[in-house]
Amino acid sequence: MHTAIFLTKMKVTAIVPVYNEEKTVGNVLKVLTSSDKINEIIVVNGGSTDSTSEIINKFKVKIINLKHPNGKGDAVRIGTKNIKSEILLFFDADLIGLKKEHIDKLLEHVVNEGAAMVIGLRDKNNIIGNMIMPYFPLTGGERAILTKVFMEIRKCPLIEGWGLESVMNDYCKKKKLKIFKVKLDGMNHIGLQTKKYGLMAFLKEIYDVILTRIKLFGVKYD
Repeated sequence: MHTAIFLTKMKVTAIVPVYNEEKTVGNVLKVLTSSDKINEIIVVNGGSTDSTSEIINKFKVKIINLKHPNGKGDAVRIGTKNIKSEILLFFDADLIGLKKEHIDKLLEHVVNEGAAMVIGLRDKNNIIGNMIMPYFPLTGGERAILTKVFMEIRKCPLIEGWGLESVMNDYCKKKKLKIFKVKLDGMNHIGLQTKKYGLMAFLKEIYDVILTRIKLFGVKYD
């Protein structure tokens, strides 16, 4: 695995939205808290009903417990309200195989090559899946982005529900900002929404993503 070696004086905040991720969130936070590149970690708990709350309380992170959760996008909007860091990292809480090297790979292009956003490509553990993934509309939650860029993105109401990543992609594309894609070898997530929350939740996610992309055709950013 390629290991990025770099130093940065830019402050980095990691945002982790969580909801009933007791199987995986502990390892995700273990890796994030062990990284010397991250200055602050904010966990936004969207009303978990399993043991997620007990697990995240074991780590030295800032925790925001939402009383009225309204999806991932809204959780991220709330979590980034008063950010002072220059770079934001986003990680889903259902990751398997996350390592410190993956954090470095996401940050490297922002720090050294002037990228506005870096998108992490999950490892599908098969040749065909990994070959075609960069050409699909990318909705993966592992990203590094300049805070000043994201503070404009978070103004868009379409990030609510499952629209967050679609809006991030659309904004950077329309603004002609530099975007990199990096493969995060050995890292994937726990699986389809169907496995975690049922078929209807999965179908709703697909519906929200498609609807957001349709709406984005007419969106113009300041």
